[in-house]
Amino acid sequence: MKKRIFASLLLFLTLSALLRAAIGDWEVYNSYCNATSCKSVGDKVYVLSSGSLYSYDKEDNELRLYDHINTLSDVRISFIEYSDVADALVIVYDNANVDLLYDDDAVYNISDFKNKNIADKQINNLQVVDSMAYISTNFGVVTLNLNRQEFSNTYTLDVNVNAVSVHGGYIFACTPSGLYRGALSANLLDKKSWLHLFKYPITALEEYKGTLYGILPHFGFYSINTDGRFVQLIANQGSQRFTYLSVGEEKMLLGTNSSKVYIYDAPDKYTICPTTALALHEDGDGFWACNGLNGLSRLVLKDGKLAETLAVAQPNSPVRNLCEYLAFSPTGKLLVAGGNLNYFDETFYDGTIISFDGDKWTNFPEQEVKDATGLNYQNITSIVEDPADAGHYFASSFGYGLYEFRDGEFVKHYNHKNSALKSVISSGYTERYVRVPRLKYDKSGNLWMTNTGTQDIIKILKSDGTWHTLTYSELVKKPTMVELLFDSRGWLWVTSLQASAGLFCAKMNKTPFDTTDDETKILTEHFKNQDGINYDINQLCALVEDRAGQMWVGTDKGLFVLASPKKFFDGNVTFTQIKVPRNDGTGLADYLFNGLFIQAICVDGANRKWVGTKDNGIYLVSADGLETIHHFTTENSPLPSNSIASIAVEDATGRVFIGTDKGLVSYMSDATAPSPMLKESALHAYPNPVREDYTGNISVTGFTEECNVKIVDAAGALIYETTSTGGQITWNGCNARGERVSAGVYYVLAYDANGDEGAATKILIIR
Repeated sequence: MKKRIFASLLLFLTLSALLRAAIGDWEVYNSYCNATSCKSVGDKVYVLSSGSLYSYDKEDNELRLYDHINTLSDVRISFIEYSDVADALVIVYDNANVDLLYDDDAVYNISDFKNKNIADKQINNLQVVDSMAYISTNFGVVTLNLNRQEFSNTYTLDVNVNAVSVHGGYIFACTPSGLYRGALSANLLDKKSWLHLFKYPITALEEYKGTLYGILPHFGFYSINTDGRFVQLIANQGSQRFTYLSVGEEKMLLGTNSSKVYIYDAPDKYTICPTTALALHEDGDGFWACNGLNGLSRLVLKDGKLAETLAVAQPNSPVRNLCEYLAFSPTGKLLVAGGNLNYFDETFYDGTIISFDGDKWTNFPEQEVKDATGLNYQNITSIVEDPADAGHYFASSFGYGLYEFRDGEFVKHYNHKNSALKSVISSGYTERYVRVPRLKYDKSGNLWMTNTGTQDIIKILKSDGTWHTLTYSELVKKPTMVELLFDSRGWLWVTSLQASAGLFCAKMNKTPFDTTDDETKILTEHFKNQDGINYDINQLCALVEDRAGQMWVGTDKGLFVLASPKKFFDGNVTFTQIKVPRNDGTGLADYLFNGLFIQAICVDGANRKWVGTKDNGIYLVSADGLETIHHFTTENSPLPSNSIASIAVEDATGRVFIGTDKGLVSYMSDATAPSPMLKESALHAYPNPVREDYTGNISVTGFTEECNVKIVDAAGALIYETTSTGGQITWNGCNARGERVSAGVYYVLAYDANGDEGAATKILIIR
């Protein structure tokens, strides 16, 4: 199915459309915000942006989005090039998968290289010459015959190849150790057939009007003879470096890191033009500019300068495919933070905060924060909306403290210099080590946060704007305290991710700012199950309380449940590992998710658990964990990765948002949160009316928990009966014999679990 929008229209579906989505539908939310490469082909411009693909139609200004649900075979595109001979866009993914996208939007997938047993499949570049594609890798060159739609040869050079070019009957491969040449008439499968022409590193190579040209880092731009002799055309000047080399229909373009481009009209004639574009593509009449976060634009060369004639509207999308943290705000917005708790490595992601209202993605300001603070803006680890003030947000950073926003504008930065927050270190670059992993509002509107690695881990920004610090001896200078959770009893739970991974709990006795009457306990490293088996826990990543008051804990050793949290303060804490019967006649059972690395857990409206793993996708299990309802992986679903970082369920619709290390997707589940009261105004059926061409399930929401629901026809005959899942039921539109019901009005009759209250709604079916 094609996704098409006009550039002036919003990209994503409205909330009402989400409500009409069928149970089992998936949505992909790719980022299209960082345009880095483009190709002009006829009346289209294909744009590679944030590792995703879209096209712009020059005739009707229409944008066409491509993803792995509606067109493509994979995610995370590294390179695109077009073959005029094969009439196909060659798409190479970072996992070595390849798609050929034809002008009619048909796709042919070639996965041989992806599936080949090679340890290092790093893709460095892609060149297309006539009907051949040349893929540069860390071990050599792989060739793809576009007409035959198959890989033809693998040339192993045992050296990183940055780019190739075909010229004068030879293939030239540029590498960090110099330029290699192989005759097309020779047996290039034999490494001895490749001649090492010179030793200087070279990063880019193109043929232009019968001559080879290349970029030699730290030296400059050169023309290169087939025998390896080269002539410097432009030397690097100071800090200037050449960043890209491309050949269009008439011109050669040499990009720099100094906001200018050399535009060649002939080998000895060029114009230097200022530009901030990351890449330019020339198509004979002008240039298409990839402007990073500023999208795509049309430029023309006039009086020696590049003038913009068209700015193409960017697709509305998340600014990045980063979704380490997901949560819903009090106003129903999905909040996304794309930071990293870099305990494990030195990964620093640009400050990424995104909200989604079911209609539009809003990316929070970034450059404004950098300009105002004079500091890096990185690793945003959580975001919350003030429950008493819609549009007022706070975001935490693992390194730079706390940020305040209001109505899309940056307000204030809090760190160790102007708040109760502290730095992990006492000297040097202290401003880089104000580590705040998570934020949480309490029922009184006070903002709680973990300030890990410091003397006093728990900091509170009170509703009156003052700061308060809680001191617990068990937490002093603990280095990896992360999650905060207030349970239904009013107890405070704090998790330790690693370095004595475990749980801390404080009974605060309704005096949250006074620790003298608190009962506290910390449990680290060793978890014992109901059978007396002890587990050494290295990482504790997830903690949730379900609708029955049980605590579900996700660790690197599997899933553990505190069935009775009150017993946490007993002398010997015992966790339950759910036993799932094998049902094979042996009478044996297995522990649920035993040994699986659990990274995220979320509870849906029916008290079922969505469980995300590090490398085995996502599971949906029943409320008691005994039944696995779904197990989604990249093999059987549109998940872009099997590494699940975060999960959030939209109670009103049942839609499950799933954050992976390669981007965000959602799945329309069949459970909404139960309504507090059963009333007719809360019952909604969709689709309604049910049109003659609709073949999916019909959903009805707004029930209280475990309602008895009957569907009858106009004569009162029973058609279908069920019990609500959370606040929702689904009906396939068939009677008890499995036959599609005829046209007419059907009544939905509901009674609460006690049989005390009733409500009804109706569904119109058109045939």
